[in-house]
Amino acid sequence: MKEILVRKGRGTLVPYDESKVRASIEKTGASKEAIEKVLSYVRVNLKNGMKTAEIYRMVREQLRHDVPWAAARYSLREAIFKLGPAGFNFEKYVAAVLSAYGYKTQTPESYTGACIEHEVDVTAEKDGRTAFIEAKFRHDFSTAINIKDVLATWARFLDLVDGSNIDLCPHFDEVWIVTNAVFTDQSLAFGHCKNMKLIGWNHPKERTFANMVDLDALYPITVIQDLSAAELEAFAKAGFILCRDICQLVPQDLKNVTGLSVKRLSEIVKSCDKVVFGPKEKDEPEVDTDD
Repeated sequence: MKEILVRKGRGTLVPYDESKVRASIEKTGASKEAIEKVLSYVRVNLKNGMKTAEIYRMVREQLRHDVPWAAARYSLREAIFKLGPAGFNFEKYVAAVLSAYGYKTQTPESYTGACIEHEVDVTAEKDGRTAFIEAKFRHDFSTAINIKDVLATWARFLDLVDGSNIDLCPHFDEVWIVTNAVFTDQSLAFGHCKNMKLIGWNHPKERTFANMVDLDALYPITVIQDLSAAELEAFAKAGFILCRDICQLVPQDLKNVTGLSVKRLSEIVKSCDKVVFGPKEKDEPEVDTDD
């Protein structure tokens, strides 16, 4: 096959690497047959100079046609982008993810440092250590967390540490930045030098933010593709953000807090269940291999 160049988000041309696309689909848990069908579809439609975002769209659409629950998992990053417009706070999502990993989390409004008052996104406590966490939400793929962001977070942390020494705020042992974006090289260099914990979409390699979600199926309800804006708003007002929590409830209980119909809630609960746990043995076949 002749080498095909594809265009990354910032305009750089790189060779198309099918192994990376395959690995990204494998994370969803889709069957080998479903994955091969998607890759075959991409091969047929791939063009020189095509944007990686377009390849992502092709994969997502083919998965949505063949394996809807896997498409929802594959669309995690897009689903996180939808948190803000849907009425959910990214801070609360970060807190929910960390809570599932055994942290005692809070989303306080502010704390007073030695010099000024600071808005605080999340605090997380585990094993006797408390972290001050900046949850930095970005609305698109191209925006990175730069050195100014990291410097500002470090300065806020130091002021809170000084504030705790004179009993103005709780004590913090460490500072984190958790984001759905990527970090610049300079921001990573400074953060690591200061022993900050930086968790981004593709960093650190051993446990990225995306991996943290995938490993424990902590998918936000925004991964469900056919939810209307009104339905998302209803779940946001009721305080439900994780599919994992929703699929453990009966539709009637959800009706009492969301106002949605039992019939519709039954469909949503079933969709959440498949996203979290995958298909059951007696479910319909994952993919029709006949074109």
